[in-house]
Amino acid sequence: MRNNIQAIFALVLLLTVSLFAQNMCIELCTTCQNNTDQTCQKVENSCHCTALLDSINAVQANKDEAIAEEKPAEEKSIEEAPVDKSQDTRIVSAQNNNFGSISNEVTPNNLEIRSKKKSSNYLGFTLAYESPKSRDYYGRPLYDYYSDSEFGLDAGFVFRHYFNRFISFNSGINVVYHTGDYGIFSLNDYYHDISIASLEFNTIMAEIPLGFRFGIPLGSSPISLFISANFHIRKPIYQWLELDVLDYWWYDGSYDDVAASSDWEFIHLLGFGIEITRHFSFEVQWFAGNFRVFKDGYWSSVEQGYTNGDSWRLKMEAAF
Repeated sequence: MRNNIQAIFALVLLLTVSLFAQNMCIELCTTCQNNTDQTCQKVENSCHCTALLDSINAVQANKDEAIAEEKPAEEKSIEEAPVDKSQDTRIVSAQNNNFGSISNEVTPNNLEIRSKKKSSNYLGFTLAYESPKSRDYYGRPLYDYYSDSEFGLDAGFVFRHYFNRFISFNSGINVVYHTGDYGIFSLNDYYHDISIASLEFNTIMAEIPLGFRFGIPLGSSPISLFISANFHIRKPIYQWLELDVLDYWWYDGSYDDVAASSDWEFIHLLGFGIEITRHFSFEVQWFAGNFRVFKDGYWSSVEQGYTNGDSWRLKMEAAF
């Protein structure tokens, strides 16, 4: 089996090389035609240009002869075709009667006009960087603690519908990665009166963004400013966190698991941005309101996940 494959591969390679060599010889022989310098003489000896060009000319002559033989037959059939004048009259009459309906049909002319109109639906992708300030994290109060780092990365698809040049609606689906690292200096009785610790957490979420844009067109310019009101629904999928107690290492701990089905986040954002020809846009958004629903033991709890005003995100969209 292996030998057969090698033989087939060698045959294909040989045919490819032969075809390439023949095309190369045709190019060189055409260039050197009626030329007797030393270089062209080498081409003649290697490619046998006289025989090669004669064979090409013979094939072309046969092709021209076949075309010439077909033309009289076609002209004869056209001349012998009967002409029905009454049929022509009926066609003209029908065209005159249906002129109004035909004018609304798609023709090459009005198709070109329609294609110049802007589409109202656009599909594309979105990327975002967010800088949230966590207030609470699944029952752990963080608003009084120092944040070493916290950010989020979003990527997904966007669908946008324009009602007119002033108002549009967008939706889509995103994947969100959120990570934070907090230095905790006053845990009180939450972690057994331990004074110094750090908490690092990571969450992967699915997100459905819903929003309206209110455009501010700049005359006839393709650039438009806009403000937006958005509502994002997030479903945590997977979480992992690590507690590092600096002075009391035996309290260190880590946790990772699939998020509970009852865990949800709801975020309201207000934004301001710039849009270029409906295809590209850049926007700054601020958290205006949010809450998180999560499973706390056997019960569901509600908390404010992020600090409003201090949490923001940058978003870029491209849609076509």
